[in-house]
Order: sequence, then C-alpha cells, then structure tokens
Amino acid sequence: MGNPLFAKKKAVVAPSGDETVEEKASSPLKVLIIDDETEVHRVTDLTLKRFRFDGKKIQFLHAYSGKEAMEIFDTETDIALALVDVVMETDHAGLDVVHYVRKDLQNNACRLVLRTGQPGQAPEHEVIERYDINDYKEKTELTSQKLKTLMYTGLRSYRDIATIENHRKGLRQVIESTTKMLQTHSLNDFASAVLKEIMNLLQLDSSAIYCSTFPQEGSGAKERAVLAATGSLADIKESSAPLVPDDVDTCFKEVLATKKSQHFDNGYVFYTCTDKGYENLLFIETKGDLTDSQKEFLEIYCINVSLVYENLMISEEIKGTQSDILHLLGNLAEQRSSESNSHSLRTAELSYELARRAGLGVDDAETIRRLAPICDIGKITLPDTVLQSEDSLTDEQIALLKNHPNVGAALLSKSDKPMMKKAAQACQTFHEQWDGEGYPNQLSGETIPVSARIISLAAEFDRMTSGTDNSAAMSKDEVLSQLSAQKGAKFDPTLSDLMIEDIDFFWSIRENFPD
Repeated sequence: MGNPLFAKKKAVVAPSGDETVEEKASSPLKVLIIDDETEVHRVTDLTLKRFRFDGKKIQFLHAYSGKEAMEIFDTETDIALALVDVVMETDHAGLDVVHYVRKDLQNNACRLVLRTGQPGQAPEHEVIERYDINDYKEKTELTSQKLKTLMYTGLRSYRDIATIENHRKGLRQVIESTTKMLQTHSLNDFASAVLKEIMNLLQLDSSAIYCSTFPQEGSGAKERAVLAATGSLADIKESSAPLVPDDVDTCFKEVLATKKSQHFDNGYVFYTCTDKGYENLLFIETKGDLTDSQKEFLEIYCINVSLVYENLMISEEIKGTQSDILHLLGNLAEQRSSESNSHSLRTAELSYELARRAGLGVDDAETIRRLAPICDIGKITLPDTVLQSEDSLTDEQIALLKNHPNVGAALLSKSDKPMMKKAAQACQTFHEQWDGEGYPNQLSGETIPVSARIISLAAEFDRMTSGTDNSAAMSKDEVLSQLSAQKGAKFDPTLSDLMIEDIDFFWSIRENFPD
C-alpha cells in the first residue's frame, strides 16, 4: 500500500481545457478513482486527460481510502464508473466499498471495476462470484489503451442502464398521468403532463405545443384545439388557432397541406391522422435534428393522445346528449306548471355555482348541474287542476301534489344507469326541508342528500328573483330577507349563508339567462 498520509487527501478534478459550447451545455460524466497511491491517480488523470464519451468530458473524483469513497458515494448519486483498488486501509477495503454501494445504497447503475496490484489478496474467480462487480483488472495489465477500452465499455454500459431507467421513470409518469386524466376527465392536464415528461425523457430542453383538428358538423371546415403546451408555450391553454404563435401556425398550415411530418428552421412538426379524421400536430422547438428514436417515440405519443382525445370527445358527446335529454324533460315539466321558460337552465347554473362554493369538486358539481332540470319531472303526471289552480287545493289534490316526487323517482329509477339513479334520488328528496316539514318523507338536516339541498335552494332562489304566475319577482333586499328567514328552516343554513354572502354573483346569473 502507499503512504498513509495520502489517505487525508481529497480532490475533485473538474474538466480542463477549452470546452466547446455543446460540451458546456451538457453535464460531464463522473468517474471516481479509489486508490491509496497518489501515483495511480496522477497516471490515470494524465492518460485520460483528453478522453471524451458521446461528446461529453469526464469529471474525475478522487478518494484515497475506502471510507472516503463511501462518503463520496453518499453525496454523489450519479457516478457513472468507479475504478476501485482492493487493498487500501485494510486488505478488503475496496470490497467493502462494493458491498456498501450495491447493498446499502442500492446503487446498481454505477459500473464498478476492481483494480488490484495484489491479485493474491482477492482471487479473481472468488471476487467475481461473490461481489457484484462489472470487471476485474490487475494494475500491471492496464496499459493506456486498455484503460481507455475499459472506460468505453464501462460508460456505455452505464449509459444504457441510465436510458432504461429513464424509460422506466417516463413510463411510470405516463401511467400516473393517465390515471389522473381518467379521474379528472381533463385531457389538457393529461396531455400537458405526458408531453412534459416525454421532453424530459428525451432530454429535450425545448418548448412544444400539441394541437388536434376535428371536423365541424355540417361543413367541411375544421376546428383546432390546443391540447398541451410546455416551455415558453406553456401559458397557451385550450384555444383556437389565432392564439398559436404565427411562426408555429405557419408550420401547422404547411404540414396540414402536405399531411406529412416536416422539419422547419424553428422546429419539427409531427403529423398523425386518426380513422375518424382527427388530425394531430405536435410542434417541438429543436436545437438540431432529432434522432430516429426520438421521432418514433414522439409519433407514438401523438397517436396515443389523439386516441384518448377521440374517446374523450365521444364521452363528452354522450354527456351532452344526456344533459339535453334531461333539460328537455325539465322543460316539459315547466310547460305544465307556472315556471318561467328558463327556470331549469338557471337552476342548473345556480346549482353548479353553489355546489362549487360548498366545496364540491368539479365532477360532483357538474353532476348536480345535470340533475337540476329533472327534479320536478313527476309534475308531468299531475292534472292541470292541481298545477294551475288559482284556488286552494283540496286534501285529495294536496295528496297528489305531495306524491309527485315519488312518481318522478319511480319513473327515473327504471333505468339502471348511475346518472339516472342519482336523478331518481334527487327527484324524490327535492321537496324535503331542513326542518323536516317537507315532503314526501319528512326528511331533515343532513339526511337529505346534498344534491337535493343545493338544487332546492337554487330553484327557490330563481322563483324569488323571477316571479311566478301567482307572485311578482322580488327585489334583492326581499330575496335576502327571505333567505335569512328560511335559513335553518326550509333551507340548509350553510348553503343559505353561501348564497347570501355572494348574492351579487348569484343575482347576475338571472341576468345572464333571461326568459
């Protein structure tokens, strides 16, 4: 072994020489030399001074003992290759380092090569069998050329392992993003997250924007929607073509005309088209040509996101059709009563906003918006003598009136679809009151579903602000007075307070959706 005084020395030798712009832009690869002989460090530095791998320089780290090497591994997690002497402060110090890196740190990426000047202390066949090393060399056989060969093979192996690990992380990110998208039904969030991770995976420090075009019904024209953006384009949300930068828009138009992916001076545009006519455009600001593997990966991204986009469009169409049917049924009930002709539409909007202020998520609030128009569907079974009577109702007529929530719920519950089951529940509980004085089952407080509590308050607010055949519209002060008076009696007190606190906003909905 060398002079033990050298064990106190520690240095990090940064890349030297005149670096090119490209080399400065990329991080050097870290190689750790572990040996208690300073001459070994000096000769290795000298031999590999101008060594490059994949255009990158090498940053040499130095440890003069096994203990010092372990400390460096603790702080430097991206060491590509370590040249490890076996015999240092102990006869097995280097083997202890190997064990520490592989077992304690669980670092399987770093390439570990044993270099020993005393092969008898650590026979090759025993060491390779017992320890997770990548190569075993006697110092006497390591000529300058063989040392460089060792560097190439070790760093190539590290590069390939790092690539696989990056792909694994990228796949996990895609799966997590997909899960988020399926939970939130937000294609923009999904596409942006996946795009960002792919840019990281491909080590592209660039801006990108992803668009999809789809045919407009009844015309040959196409609309364009921005699905994802990153980098300097990240502020662009779902929008139409005019918000896309002019230079990118010019590229998109040319690619749409040729229907082929193309390289431009400012970037690369990938083009794909689905069976249903959705054309997808991915613009990436590039600093040079992309590799074939990068192009292939990004084209796969375009295809997969466009398929998700198609499915989401179909889902939105189904939801839209469902909402239209519920609105039509709600309007049918309105026409048989004294409600104004936009009552169900305003009630739906009021219900959504009240639900959001009550802390419900977007999906739950959207469900309540779709349920609102259908809550009084049972009225279609009531005779005109009950619905439009200007006189006091008889006991028999009152019984009919109070039973219409059950009739409506029975009608809706014939469907086994989740939305219709929720509609049936809201229909049956819509006329219940916080104090238990409602009908048909005299439910009270929080035993009434929150959807029914929200829609009931929203519907009553609209009646107060719009008026009915039997009463005039109230002023804002009169509405506030009624809300305060009925808080904790007819209406959920918390919901009432939310509406009172933001009365101007809720009042504006009446103005935005006039009869």
